[in-house]
Amino acid sequence: MNFFHNILAVIEYKQVRQPALERALALYQYAKAHKKNADIKITAVLPVAQENWNITSILAVDKEEYEKSYREKLSKWLNAYLAINAMGVNIERKVLFSKEVGKEIVSLAKDLCADILIKTADIHGVLDNVISTPLDWQMLRHAPIPVYIAKDQIFTPKGKIAVAIDLSEPDDELSGLTNLRLLREAQYLSTFTGCKIVLINAVPPIIPPIAVDMPGFTPDSLYDESLKDSCHKALEFANRHKIKPEDCFIAEGAIDEVILSKCEEIKPTALFIGTSARRGIASAILGNICERVADSIDCDVFVVTPKAVVRAVPTTTPSKSF
Repeated sequence: MNFFHNILAVIEYKQVRQPALERALALYQYAKAHKKNADIKITAVLPVAQENWNITSILAVDKEEYEKSYREKLSKWLNAYLAINAMGVNIERKVLFSKEVGKEIVSLAKDLCADILIKTADIHGVLDNVISTPLDWQMLRHAPIPVYIAKDQIFTPKGKIAVAIDLSEPDDELSGLTNLRLLREAQYLSTFTGCKIVLINAVPPIIPPIAVDMPGFTPDSLYDESLKDSCHKALEFANRHKIKPEDCFIAEGAIDEVILSKCEEIKPTALFIGTSARRGIASAILGNICERVADSIDCDVFVVTPKAVVRAVPTTTPSKSF
Protein backbone atom coordinates (compact mmCIF):
# COMPACT_ATOMS: atom_id res chain seq x y z
CA MET A 1 0.00 0.00 0.00
CA ASN A 2 2.98 2.30 0.31
CA PHE A 3 3.14 2.47 -3.47
CA PHE A 4 -0.56 2.85 -4.29
CA HIS A 5 -0.53 6.40 -5.68
CA ASN A 6 -1.99 4.98 -8.89
CA ILE A 7 -5.02 2.66 -8.54
CA LEU A 8 -6.52 0.67 -11.42
CA ALA A 9 -10.09 -0.51 -10.75
CA VAL A 10 -11.90 -2.93 -13.07
CA ILE A 11 -15.57 -2.06 -13.66
CA GLU A 12 -18.23 -4.69 -14.42
CA TYR A 13 -20.62 -3.59 -17.19
CA LYS A 14 -24.24 -2.94 -16.09
CA GLN A 15 -23.63 -4.08 -12.50
CA VAL A 16 -25.44 -1.99 -9.87
CA ARG A 17 -22.73 -2.46 -7.22
CA GLN A 18 -19.04 -2.22 -8.04
CA PRO A 19 -17.01 -3.58 -5.09
CA ALA A 20 -13.74 -2.89 -6.92
CA LEU A 21 -14.64 0.79 -7.31
CA GLU A 22 -15.82 0.94 -3.69
CA ARG A 23 -12.46 -0.37 -2.46
CA ALA A 24 -10.57 2.06 -4.69
CA LEU A 25 -12.60 4.98 -3.33
CA ALA A 26 -12.16 3.75 0.26
CA LEU A 27 -8.37 3.59 -0.12
CA TYR A 28 -8.43 7.00 -1.79
CA GLN A 29 -10.46 8.59 1.03
CA TYR A 30 -8.40 7.00 3.82
CA ALA A 31 -5.16 8.11 2.22
CA LYS A 32 -6.44 11.65 1.68
CA ALA A 33 -7.62 11.82 5.30
CA HIS A 34 -4.15 10.92 6.57
CA LYS A 35 -2.21 12.97 4.05
CA LYS A 36 -4.28 15.69 2.41
CA ASN A 37 -1.69 16.55 -0.21
CA ALA A 38 -1.21 12.96 -1.32
CA ASP A 39 -1.21 12.64 -5.09
CA ILE A 40 -3.47 9.64 -5.69
CA LYS A 41 -5.05 8.78 -9.02
CA ILE A 42 -7.82 6.28 -9.78
CA THR A 43 -8.32 4.84 -13.25
CA ALA A 44 -11.58 2.99 -13.92
CA VAL A 45 -11.35 0.52 -16.79
CA LEU A 46 -14.40 -1.12 -18.34
CA PRO A 47 -13.33 -4.31 -20.17
CA VAL A 48 -15.62 -5.92 -22.74
CA ALA A 49 -14.66 -9.13 -24.50
CA GLN A 50 -14.90 -8.93 -28.27
CA GLU A 51 -16.65 -12.18 -29.21
CA ASN A 52 -16.24 -13.66 -32.68
CA TRP A 53 -19.63 -15.33 -32.51
CA ASN A 54 -21.58 -12.16 -31.67
CA ILE A 55 -24.51 -12.19 -34.12
CA THR A 56 -25.00 -8.43 -34.10
CA SER A 57 -21.35 -7.89 -35.00
CA ILE A 58 -21.44 -10.55 -37.73
CA LEU A 59 -24.56 -9.08 -39.36
CA ALA A 60 -23.35 -5.49 -39.13
CA VAL A 61 -22.72 -3.97 -42.58
CA ASP A 62 -19.97 -1.66 -41.32
CA LYS A 63 -18.12 -3.47 -38.54
CA GLU A 64 -15.89 -0.47 -37.75
CA GLU A 65 -18.94 1.78 -37.34
CA TYR A 66 -20.63 -0.84 -35.16
CA GLU A 67 -17.57 -1.09 -32.90
CA LYS A 68 -17.32 2.71 -32.69
CA SER A 69 -20.98 3.10 -31.69
CA TYR A 70 -20.66 0.27 -29.16
CA ARG A 71 -17.62 1.93 -27.59
CA GLU A 72 -19.55 5.19 -27.31
CA LYS A 73 -22.43 3.36 -25.64
CA LEU A 74 -20.04 1.81 -23.10
CA SER A 75 -18.33 5.15 -22.46
CA LYS A 76 -21.67 6.87 -21.82
CA TRP A 77 -22.69 4.16 -19.35
CA LEU A 78 -19.33 4.37 -17.55
CA ASN A 79 -19.45 8.17 -17.34
CA ALA A 80 -23.03 8.11 -16.03
CA TYR A 81 -22.20 5.47 -13.41
CA LEU A 82 -19.12 7.31 -12.13
CA ALA A 83 -20.97 10.66 -12.09
CA ILE A 84 -23.40 9.16 -9.57
CA ASN A 85 -21.22 6.74 -7.59
CA ALA A 86 -17.89 8.59 -7.55
CA MET A 87 -19.11 12.15 -7.22
CA GLY A 88 -16.38 14.63 -6.33
CA VAL A 89 -13.50 12.29 -7.21
CA ASN A 90 -11.55 12.87 -10.40
CA ILE A 91 -11.36 9.45 -12.05
CA GLU A 92 -9.84 8.65 -15.41
CA ARG A 93 -12.02 6.40 -17.58
CA LYS A 94 -10.99 3.82 -20.15
CA VAL A 95 -12.97 1.29 -22.19
CA LEU A 96 -11.22 -1.87 -23.38
CA PHE A 97 -12.85 -3.67 -26.31
CA SER A 98 -10.64 -6.67 -27.01
CA LYS A 99 -10.56 -10.39 -27.74
CA GLU A 100 -7.97 -10.85 -24.96
CA VAL A 101 -9.26 -8.67 -22.17
CA GLY A 102 -6.95 -10.10 -19.50
CA LYS A 103 -3.78 -9.30 -21.45
CA GLU A 104 -5.11 -5.83 -22.30
CA ILE A 105 -5.71 -5.00 -18.63
CA VAL A 106 -2.24 -6.22 -17.65
CA SER A 107 -0.74 -4.18 -20.51
CA LEU A 108 -2.74 -1.13 -19.41
CA ALA A 109 -1.49 -1.57 -15.82
CA LYS A 110 2.08 -1.48 -17.14
CA ASP A 111 1.44 1.56 -19.36
CA LEU A 112 -0.17 3.50 -16.51
CA CYS A 113 2.50 2.40 -14.02
CA ALA A 114 -0.34 1.31 -11.73
CA ASP A 115 0.56 0.27 -8.20
CA ILE A 116 -2.45 -1.91 -7.42
CA LEU A 117 -5.12 -3.63 -9.51
CA ILE A 118 -8.56 -4.04 -7.92
CA LYS A 119 -11.01 -6.57 -9.37
CA THR A 120 -14.41 -7.72 -8.13
CA ALA A 121 -14.45 -11.45 -7.32
CA ASP A 122 -16.16 -13.60 -9.95
CA ILE A 123 -18.27 -16.68 -9.33
CA HIS A 124 -16.51 -19.66 -10.92
CA GLY A 125 -17.85 -22.98 -12.12
CA VAL A 126 -16.19 -26.39 -11.89
CA LEU A 127 -14.80 -26.31 -15.46
CA ASP A 128 -13.88 -22.63 -15.64
CA ASN A 129 -10.18 -23.36 -15.27
CA VAL A 130 -10.29 -26.02 -18.00
CA ILE A 131 -12.41 -24.39 -20.72
CA SER A 132 -11.30 -20.78 -20.24
CA THR A 133 -9.53 -18.82 -17.54
CA PRO A 134 -11.81 -16.35 -15.68
CA LEU A 135 -10.74 -12.73 -15.79
CA ASP A 136 -9.84 -12.40 -12.10
CA TRP A 137 -7.70 -15.56 -12.33
CA GLN A 138 -5.92 -14.07 -15.35
CA MET A 139 -5.08 -11.07 -13.18
CA LEU A 140 -3.64 -13.33 -10.48
CA ARG A 141 -1.44 -15.19 -12.96
CA HIS A 142 -0.16 -12.37 -15.15
CA ALA A 143 -0.36 -9.05 -13.27
CA PRO A 144 3.03 -7.45 -12.52
CA ILE A 145 1.51 -5.62 -9.52
CA PRO A 146 -0.47 -6.71 -6.43
CA VAL A 147 -4.08 -7.71 -7.14
CA TYR A 148 -6.92 -6.90 -4.75
CA ILE A 149 -9.91 -9.24 -5.12
CA ALA A 150 -12.93 -7.42 -3.68
CA LYS A 151 -15.90 -9.44 -2.44
CA ASP A 152 -19.49 -8.27 -2.91
CA GLN A 153 -19.98 -6.96 0.61
CA ILE A 154 -19.81 -3.69 2.48
CA PHE A 155 -16.21 -2.75 3.23
CA THR A 156 -15.82 -2.12 6.96
CA PRO A 157 -12.10 -1.65 7.71
CA LYS A 158 -11.87 -2.78 11.30
CA GLY A 159 -10.81 -5.83 13.25
CA LYS A 160 -7.93 -7.87 11.82
CA ILE A 161 -5.86 -8.23 8.68
CA ALA A 162 -4.60 -11.78 8.17
CA VAL A 163 -1.26 -12.42 6.46
CA ALA A 164 -0.59 -15.96 5.21
CA ILE A 165 3.16 -16.56 5.33
CA ASP A 166 5.09 -19.49 3.91
CA LEU A 167 8.10 -20.57 5.99
CA SER A 168 8.42 -24.09 4.59
CA GLU A 169 11.53 -23.18 2.56
CA PRO A 170 13.59 -20.73 4.64
CA ASP A 171 16.43 -20.70 2.09
CA ASP A 172 14.16 -19.75 -0.82
CA GLU A 173 14.77 -16.07 -1.60
CA LEU A 174 11.51 -15.53 -3.53
CA SER A 175 9.47 -17.03 -0.69
CA GLY A 176 11.22 -14.80 1.85
CA LEU A 177 10.68 -11.67 -0.24
CA THR A 178 7.02 -12.58 -0.75
CA ASN A 179 6.49 -12.93 3.02
CA LEU A 180 8.13 -9.56 3.59
CA ARG A 181 6.16 -7.83 0.83
CA LEU A 182 2.86 -9.24 2.14
CA LEU A 183 3.59 -8.10 5.68
CA ARG A 184 4.71 -4.62 4.64
CA GLU A 185 1.63 -4.08 2.45
CA ALA A 186 -0.63 -5.28 5.29
CA GLN A 187 1.11 -2.93 7.72
CA TYR A 188 0.60 0.05 5.45
CA LEU A 189 -3.10 -0.79 5.13
CA SER A 190 -3.35 -1.10 8.91
CA THR A 191 -1.82 2.35 9.44
CA PHE A 192 -4.95 4.09 8.16
CA THR A 193 -7.63 1.49 8.91
CA GLY A 194 -6.62 0.64 12.48
CA CYS A 195 -6.79 -3.11 11.85
CA LYS A 196 -4.51 -5.46 13.78
CA ILE A 197 -2.07 -7.71 11.91
CA VAL A 198 -2.29 -11.47 12.53
CA LEU A 199 -0.17 -14.19 10.94
CA ILE A 200 -1.33 -17.53 9.56
CA ASN A 201 1.20 -20.29 8.99
CA ALA A 202 0.44 -23.81 7.79
CA VAL A 203 2.75 -26.66 8.80
CA PRO A 204 2.90 -29.30 6.04
CA PRO A 205 1.91 -32.74 7.35
CA ILE A 206 4.82 -35.12 7.96
CA ILE A 207 4.72 -38.61 6.46
CA PRO A 208 7.26 -40.61 8.45
CA PRO A 209 9.15 -43.55 6.92
CA ILE A 210 7.52 -46.94 7.33
CA ALA A 211 10.35 -48.36 9.37
CA VAL A 212 13.42 -46.72 10.85
CA ASP A 213 15.76 -48.92 12.87
CA MET A 214 16.87 -46.37 15.46
CA PRO A 215 16.73 -46.74 19.21
CA GLY A 216 13.97 -44.62 20.73
CA PHE A 217 12.63 -43.46 17.36
CA THR A 218 8.87 -43.18 16.90
CA PRO A 219 6.85 -41.44 14.15
CA ASP A 220 5.31 -39.21 16.83
CA SER A 221 8.73 -37.87 17.82
CA LEU A 222 9.46 -36.92 14.20
CA TYR A 223 6.12 -35.13 13.93
CA ASP A 224 6.61 -33.31 17.25
CA GLU A 225 10.06 -32.09 16.25
CA SER A 226 8.81 -30.88 12.87
CA LEU A 227 5.87 -29.04 14.42
CA LYS A 228 8.10 -27.51 17.11
CA ASP A 229 10.61 -26.33 14.50
CA SER A 230 7.84 -24.80 12.33
CA CYS A 231 6.33 -23.01 15.32
CA HIS A 232 9.75 -21.69 16.29
CA LYS A 233 10.30 -20.26 12.78
CA ALA A 234 6.86 -18.62 12.72
CA LEU A 235 7.26 -17.08 16.18
CA GLU A 236 10.78 -15.91 15.33
CA PHE A 237 9.43 -14.24 12.17
CA ALA A 238 6.64 -12.60 14.20
CA ASN A 239 9.02 -11.37 16.90
CA ARG A 240 11.35 -9.92 14.28
CA HIS A 241 8.48 -7.83 12.95
CA LYS A 242 7.00 -6.93 16.36
CA ILE A 243 3.92 -9.13 16.17
CA LYS A 244 2.75 -10.71 19.42
CA PRO A 245 2.78 -14.52 19.79
CA GLU A 246 -0.97 -14.55 20.51
CA ASP A 247 -1.50 -13.02 17.05
CA CYS A 248 0.16 -16.01 15.35
CA PHE A 249 -2.12 -18.83 14.19
CA ILE A 250 -0.17 -21.99 13.38
CA ALA A 251 -1.73 -25.31 12.41
CA GLU A 252 -0.71 -28.56 10.73
CA GLY A 253 -2.39 -29.44 7.44
CA ALA A 254 -2.80 -28.48 3.78
CA ILE A 255 -2.13 -24.78 3.19
CA ASP A 256 -5.53 -23.89 1.74
CA GLU A 257 -7.41 -25.84 4.43
CA VAL A 258 -5.45 -24.18 7.24
CA ILE A 259 -5.96 -20.70 5.80
CA LEU A 260 -9.70 -21.22 5.33
CA SER A 261 -10.22 -22.70 8.80
CA LYS A 262 -8.21 -19.98 10.53
CA CYS A 263 -9.93 -17.21 8.59
CA GLU A 264 -13.26 -18.70 9.62
CA GLU A 265 -12.04 -18.41 13.20
CA ILE A 266 -10.40 -14.98 12.91
CA LYS A 267 -12.95 -13.38 10.52
CA PRO A 268 -10.47 -10.85 9.07
CA THR A 269 -11.31 -7.79 7.03
CA ALA A 270 -8.80 -8.87 4.40
CA LEU A 271 -6.39 -11.73 3.72
CA PHE A 272 -2.94 -11.10 2.27
CA ILE A 273 -1.53 -14.09 0.40
CA GLY A 274 1.13 -14.90 -2.20
CA THR A 275 0.66 -17.00 -5.32
CA SER A 276 2.78 -19.34 -7.39
CA ALA A 277 0.92 -18.06 -10.51
CA ARG A 278 0.83 -21.43 -12.28
CA ARG A 279 -0.30 -21.37 -15.89
CA GLY A 280 -1.26 -23.78 -18.64
CA ILE A 281 -1.59 -27.49 -17.86
CA ALA A 282 -0.21 -27.07 -14.34
CA SER A 283 -2.93 -24.57 -13.45
CA ALA A 284 -5.66 -26.78 -14.91
CA ILE A 285 -4.51 -29.89 -13.04
CA LEU A 286 -3.00 -28.50 -9.84
CA GLY A 287 -4.59 -25.08 -9.69
CA ASN A 288 -3.32 -22.27 -7.50
CA ILE A 289 -3.85 -22.19 -3.76
CA CYS A 290 -4.69 -18.48 -3.72
CA GLU A 291 -7.37 -19.01 -6.39
CA ARG A 292 -9.06 -21.74 -4.34
CA VAL A 293 -8.82 -19.62 -1.21
CA ALA A 294 -10.15 -16.50 -2.95
CA ASP A 295 -13.17 -18.46 -4.20
CA SER A 296 -14.00 -19.94 -0.79
CA ILE A 297 -13.25 -17.12 1.63
CA ASP A 298 -15.73 -14.39 2.62
CA CYS A 299 -13.30 -11.49 3.07
CA ASP A 300 -11.33 -9.50 0.49
CA VAL A 301 -8.10 -11.06 -0.75
CA PHE A 302 -4.91 -9.14 -1.48
CA VAL A 303 -2.59 -11.20 -3.68
CA VAL A 304 1.09 -10.59 -4.35
CA THR A 305 2.25 -12.27 -7.55
CA PRO A 306 5.86 -13.36 -8.24
CA LYS A 307 6.24 -10.48 -10.71
CA ALA A 308 5.20 -7.99 -8.04
CA VAL A 309 7.81 -9.28 -5.61
CA VAL A 310 10.71 -8.06 -7.73
CA ARG A 311 9.73 -4.48 -6.96
CA ALA A 312 11.54 -2.72 -4.11
CA VAL A 313 10.54 -4.14 -0.74
CA PRO A 314 10.81 -1.80 2.24
CA THR A 315 12.79 -3.29 5.11
CA THR A 316 11.52 -1.10 7.92
CA THR A 317 8.16 -0.87 9.60
CA PRO A 318 6.09 1.99 8.08
CA SER A 319 5.54 5.12 10.12
CA LYS A 320 2.05 6.07 11.28
CA SER A 321 2.09 9.22 9.16
CA PHE A 322 1.41 7.11 6.04
